[in-house]
Amino acid sequence: MPEFHASPNASTSPKKPTDSSDPEIGNPSLKIHHPLHHSRSWKSSGLQSPGAQVPPFILSFSFSSILPAPMTTLDSSNLDTLKFNIWQQLQSRDQQEHAFHHVIASNQRLQQQLQQLQSKAHQDTLSPSNQSSTDKSILETRIQELKEERADMYKLQSENAQRLVLMNDQLRSKEATEVKQKQELATLTEATRKQTEKCQLQTEQLREKDMNSEADKMNEATEFYETAFQKKAAARRHQKEHQKGGGPVKGGGSLIVLPDHPYQTLTSTHDGDLYCIQVSPSGKYLATGSEDRKIKLYEPAKPWASTILSGALQSITSIDFNASDEFLVASSTDHSTRVWNLTTKRIAHTLTGHIGKVLAAKVVPADSNRVVTGSHDRTLKVWDLNKGWCVKTIFSFSSCNDVCLMDPDGQTLVSGHLDHTLRLWDVKSGNGIKDLNGVHTDQITSVCVSPDGSSVLTNSRDNTLKIVDLRMYEVIHAFKAPTYQNGLNWSRACFSPDGNYVAAGSKDGSLHIWNTRNNQLERCLKGHTSVISGVTWHPMGTELYSAEKSTRNVCVWDTSMEQRASPSSPLIH
Repeated sequence: MPEFHASPNASTSPKKPTDSSDPEIGNPSLKIHHPLHHSRSWKSSGLQSPGAQVPPFILSFSFSSILPAPMTTLDSSNLDTLKFNIWQQLQSRDQQEHAFHHVIASNQRLQQQLQQLQSKAHQDTLSPSNQSSTDKSILETRIQELKEERADMYKLQSENAQRLVLMNDQLRSKEATEVKQKQELATLTEATRKQTEKCQLQTEQLREKDMNSEADKMNEATEFYETAFQKKAAARRHQKEHQKGGGPVKGGGSLIVLPDHPYQTLTSTHDGDLYCIQVSPSGKYLATGSEDRKIKLYEPAKPWASTILSGALQSITSIDFNASDEFLVASSTDHSTRVWNLTTKRIAHTLTGHIGKVLAAKVVPADSNRVVTGSHDRTLKVWDLNKGWCVKTIFSFSSCNDVCLMDPDGQTLVSGHLDHTLRLWDVKSGNGIKDLNGVHTDQITSVCVSPDGSSVLTNSRDNTLKIVDLRMYEVIHAFKAPTYQNGLNWSRACFSPDGNYVAAGSKDGSLHIWNTRNNQLERCLKGHTSVISGVTWHPMGTELYSAEKSTRNVCVWDTSMEQRASPSSPLIH
């Protein structure tokens, strides 16, 4: 069928379409109108209303199928018919295509799903090979590490082999050294054995020598006591002769003759208060200790020549001598005890260890190398002068004011305390033997063992003196007087050498002497004006010494049977 071409001069030609390049459009200026169609019908059909641009798919439609072949021009009616036919064809085409629209969409969705599944299958197919490749890589890495480790082990094995060779060489060297040292050890052991035997032999010799020396000292002490007893027996015979001849009896059978006034007075003995006084066992020395930290040493036989011993840091509280008068021991409030050599007049030892002031120090009579001290730190200490240190510490429940030795060996101690208690101690074990609580009602200021060692004299701030039997632990004598008052916490009392008298100084300066056989006050002597700090008796019983605290005077009382005449004036030292 020949194509129909509209005339370009037709008045009803449609407007020029937007796409003028479509080859199916014969005349770009063609307008199509349908008399039966209005704008609503065109809009409802999906086509543009008359006068609107024709879509390209309409203009591209072939008119050969609807136009008669010989027609070369179109009139108005034919043109409307043509448009209507075209519209019908388009509607038919749309209806046919619309039936396949959902099929095509479903096919596209299935194609997409198929592609996705194929991609996933391909990945799943490749995945085992990737895993295998990864495992292979890991295994290869592990194999390489094991190879390196094996190489290190070979290297370490080589080093160990070399080290083993060196250690074997060192072992052989050490074994040779050990053999040599064993030989040297055997040689030294033999030399040590010989030296030990030699030392043991020398020790036995020294022990024997020491025992002989101790025996000599004991013999000297025995000789001293025998001499004293002989003098006592001679005095008794002399008194009996006086009794037969009608003469007076002095001292009731004692070697002591009680005085009425001081034989001699030593004035201004120190620069400070006088605290203690003590005579040596032989009577050669008389020593006084003072607040001025000095000890003044007198020799009555020369006549009263004196020497000053210094070195203490604080007040001197007590003094004692060894049995042979070789050295002097003094305690101090500076918590220490010092030993002076009486030959050189210098300090030989300083015994430190107490943490309180030391109020008492005694030398063991049978062993001059041992010293016993009592302190306000509630301890008693035993010192070895050979070693220079404390060998035994005894702990008490109260401060110690004074201490004395019951036996020459110093195995039993007696101490007087601040808590009114008299205590007995075993030095070897350090344990208490007996606590006597009811002896006094106030603190004990001094303790002094009797010449026969069976009893002890106590002085107290309760203004009484008592003698305690150390075998029965009972008070056998008590001494007091209206005029007697103990004025110091360290006031010392003493026995006479024969044990028949006890002497103590009072607060008012009077010297009291009691008879131990009848408990009677024999003398109340006036020689001082203030408190007496201590008294001591000459070992031969010929003199009694008393020390006054504040005036620093020392009175010498003649207690010998000769009753010497007093010097014309006091001695000033």
